[in-house]
Amino acid sequence: MSSSRLGLRLAACLLNISEARRKNVVEKIAKAALFEENGKEHSEVTVLNIFSDYDYNRSVITIAGPVENLGLAEKLTTHVPGCSVFLFGEADHPKKRSLVQRRKQLGWFSRRDFGSLKPDIGIMPEKRCGLTACLRAL
Repeated sequence: MSSSRLGLRLAACLLNISEARRKNVVEKIAKAALFEENGKEHSEVTVLNIFSDYDYNRSVITIAGPVENLGLAEKLTTHVPGCSVFLFGEADHPKKRSLVQRRKQLGWFSRRDFGSLKPDIGIMPEKRCGLTACLRAL
Protein backbone atom coordinates (compact mmCIF):
# COMPACT_ATOMS: atom_id res chain seq x y z
CA MET A 1 0.00 0.00 0.00
CA SER A 2 1.34 3.42 -0.87
CA SER A 3 0.28 6.84 0.25
CA SER A 4 0.51 10.18 -1.53
CA ARG A 5 0.55 12.04 1.81
CA LEU A 6 3.99 13.11 2.92
CA GLY A 7 4.85 12.86 6.58
CA LEU A 8 6.03 15.70 8.78
CA ARG A 9 9.54 17.01 8.28
CA LEU A 10 10.89 16.36 11.75
CA ALA A 11 13.89 17.84 13.47
CA ALA A 12 15.58 17.20 16.77
CA CYS A 13 17.08 20.03 18.77
CA LEU A 14 19.71 19.34 21.43
CA LEU A 15 20.03 22.10 23.99
CA ASN A 16 23.19 22.01 26.12
CA ILE A 17 22.67 24.07 29.25
CA SER A 18 25.28 25.09 31.80
CA GLU A 19 22.88 24.31 34.63
CA ALA A 20 21.89 21.09 36.38
CA ARG A 21 21.72 21.95 40.05
CA ARG A 22 18.61 24.14 39.79
CA LYS A 23 15.96 21.75 38.48
CA ASN A 24 13.38 24.57 38.17
CA VAL A 25 15.61 26.41 35.65
CA VAL A 26 16.12 23.30 33.50
CA GLU A 27 12.39 22.55 33.55
CA LYS A 28 11.50 26.15 32.66
CA ILE A 29 13.74 25.93 29.59
CA ALA A 30 12.21 22.59 28.55
CA LYS A 31 8.66 23.95 28.99
CA ALA A 32 9.47 27.04 26.90
CA ALA A 33 9.93 24.75 23.88
CA LEU A 34 6.43 23.33 24.29
CA PHE A 35 4.42 26.56 24.23
CA GLU A 36 3.90 29.48 21.86
CA GLU A 37 4.20 33.10 23.01
CA ASN A 38 0.44 33.27 23.63
CA GLY A 39 0.60 30.26 25.96
CA LYS A 40 -0.91 27.83 23.45
CA GLU A 41 0.72 24.40 23.51
CA HIS A 42 2.54 23.09 20.41
CA SER A 43 0.75 19.76 19.92
CA GLU A 44 3.46 18.40 17.60
CA VAL A 45 6.51 19.35 19.71
CA THR A 46 7.76 17.14 22.52
CA VAL A 47 10.62 16.95 24.98
CA LEU A 48 12.13 13.50 24.44
CA ASN A 49 14.70 13.54 27.21
CA ILE A 50 16.30 15.67 29.90
CA PHE A 51 19.72 14.53 31.09
CA SER A 52 21.31 16.44 33.96
CA ASP A 53 24.81 15.90 35.34
CA TYR A 54 24.90 17.44 38.80
CA ASP A 55 28.70 17.12 39.20
CA TYR A 56 29.47 19.02 35.98
CA ASN A 57 26.43 21.32 36.33
CA ARG A 58 25.29 20.61 32.76
CA SER A 59 22.02 19.44 31.25
CA VAL A 60 21.01 18.33 27.78
CA ILE A 61 17.39 18.66 26.67
CA THR A 62 16.34 16.76 23.53
CA ILE A 63 13.32 18.26 21.74
CA ALA A 64 11.63 16.94 18.59
CA GLY A 65 8.96 18.39 16.34
CA PRO A 66 8.24 19.75 12.88
CA VAL A 67 11.14 21.77 11.46
CA GLU A 68 8.94 24.90 11.33
CA ASN A 69 8.33 24.83 15.10
CA LEU A 70 11.92 24.56 16.27
CA GLY A 71 13.07 28.18 16.09
CA LEU A 72 13.84 27.73 19.77
CA ALA A 73 16.87 29.91 20.29
CA GLU A 74 15.03 33.21 19.87
CA LYS A 75 12.07 31.92 21.88
CA LEU A 76 14.24 30.76 24.79
CA THR A 77 15.96 34.12 25.10
CA THR A 78 12.48 35.66 25.51
CA HIS A 79 11.06 33.07 27.94
CA VAL A 80 14.19 32.51 30.04
CA PRO A 81 15.79 35.87 30.91
CA GLY A 82 19.59 36.00 30.86
CA CYS A 83 20.09 33.33 28.18
CA SER A 84 23.02 33.41 25.82
CA VAL A 85 22.82 31.13 22.77
CA PHE A 86 25.80 29.89 20.79
CA LEU A 87 24.82 27.88 17.72
CA PHE A 88 26.66 24.87 16.30
CA GLY A 89 26.04 22.07 13.81
CA GLU A 90 23.14 22.60 11.40
CA ALA A 91 21.91 25.55 13.46
CA ASP A 92 25.22 27.37 12.78
CA HIS A 93 24.28 28.13 9.18
CA PRO A 94 26.16 28.48 6.83
CA LYS A 95 29.39 27.49 8.65
CA LYS A 96 27.94 24.42 10.42
CA ARG A 97 30.80 24.28 12.93
CA SER A 98 30.84 21.36 15.34
CA LEU A 99 30.43 21.94 19.07
CA VAL A 100 34.17 21.33 19.57
CA GLN A 101 35.08 23.82 16.79
CA ARG A 102 32.67 26.39 18.17
CA ARG A 103 33.99 26.11 21.73
CA LYS A 104 37.60 26.40 20.53
CA GLN A 105 36.74 29.44 18.41
CA LEU A 106 35.07 31.08 21.41
CA GLY A 107 37.87 30.11 23.78
CA TRP A 108 35.08 28.68 25.94
CA PHE A 109 37.25 26.78 28.42
CA SER A 110 40.26 29.11 28.56
CA ARG A 111 38.56 32.52 28.39
CA ARG A 112 38.85 34.71 31.45
CA ASP A 113 37.21 37.86 30.06
CA PHE A 114 33.68 37.10 28.85
CA GLY A 115 33.05 40.78 28.09
CA SER A 116 34.28 40.39 24.51
CA LEU A 117 32.27 37.22 23.87
CA LYS A 118 29.43 37.73 21.39
CA PRO A 119 26.57 35.21 21.50
CA ASP A 120 24.61 34.42 18.34
CA ILE A 121 21.37 35.21 20.17
CA GLY A 122 20.68 36.76 23.55
CA ILE A 123 22.74 38.77 25.99
CA MET A 124 26.43 38.65 26.83
CA PRO A 125 27.08 35.99 29.46
CA GLU A 126 28.21 37.39 32.80
CA LYS A 127 29.91 34.16 33.78
CA ARG A 128 30.64 30.77 32.21
CA CYS A 129 27.08 29.81 31.39
CA GLY A 130 24.63 29.82 28.54
CA LEU A 131 22.73 27.67 26.11
CA THR A 132 24.05 26.07 22.98
CA ALA A 133 21.61 24.79 20.38
CA CYS A 134 22.06 22.30 17.59
CA LEU A 135 19.28 21.61 15.09
CA ARG A 136 19.42 18.33 13.18
CA ALA A 137 16.92 17.46 10.45
CA LEU A 138 15.71 13.84 10.68
